[in-house]
Amino acid sequence: MTRSRQLAFCLPLALLLALLLAYPLALLFSHSLRSASGLDFSNYLLLFIEPSYRRALFNSIVLSALVAAISSLICLAPAWLFANETFPGKRLVRAIFTLPMSFSGIIVGFLAVIMLGRIGALPQLLERLTGTDYTAGWAYRLGGLVLAYLYFEIPRATLTLEAALRKFDPQLSVAARSLGAGVWQRLRLLVLPLIWRPLVSTFAVTFTVSLGSFGVALILSKRFSVLPLEIFQQITGYGNQGLMAAMSIALVAIAFLINYSVRMIGAGERATA
Repeated sequence: MTRSRQLAFCLPLALLLALLLAYPLALLFSHSLRSASGLDFSNYLLLFIEPSYRRALFNSIVLSALVAAISSLICLAPAWLFANETFPGKRLVRAIFTLPMSFSGIIVGFLAVIMLGRIGALPQLLERLTGTDYTAGWAYRLGGLVLAYLYFEIPRATLTLEAALRKFDPQLSVAARSLGAGVWQRLRLLVLPLIWRPLVSTFAVTFTVSLGSFGVALILSKRFSVLPLEIFQQITGYGNQGLMAAMSIALVAIAFLINYSVRMIGAGERATA
């Protein structure tokens, strides 16, 4: 294929990225520099100086990292199952398992309220069994927020890791087992060293998706503020477009740094291989 044809094929993608990515980001950045005193970085300084905004940014990073770490670990078993095992109804089970990815954050939030709200199904069940509704109101705490995020992040992590596990040769595990290696030895000495880079990529994907998730936090986050909620309040409640834009650029920058770091790790591994 000639270079001119390659450029012709790339042109639609380049135009799409320019219209839907580069231009909106440039517009956001220009808005983020606007303040009462003119063009400056005061909105970014306010994001780190104001305690409530700084706390929301910190909460977003911690929550996303926690959800990403738990999702990456839990998805190992189902990803391995879908990639290397065959069983009756596998396609149906896989479709049901990935169904939560099609739900909006609002739906996931309401499901968490139905299950773990003050009069949710689980508290009522525990009250009938034990006389005390131990989990009443958990949906509105940090634990409920983490569980709601995990509900749609574990399937996403599973799909991301499954593609990498399909390239893993199961005969290696068979050989290790024939040499006397136990399950944990095979996992620690064989499987994890071979799939650690896909695991890091899975962490990055789930982290960035959780970082920008809004619907779940809108329903469940009562005392635990995250930056997407602050952005929503700034644009709808206060009309502060400059601060809203600065918060958005901060989230984009964090997501970019995480994904770029993962790419650099992968490039470094290939260079030393």
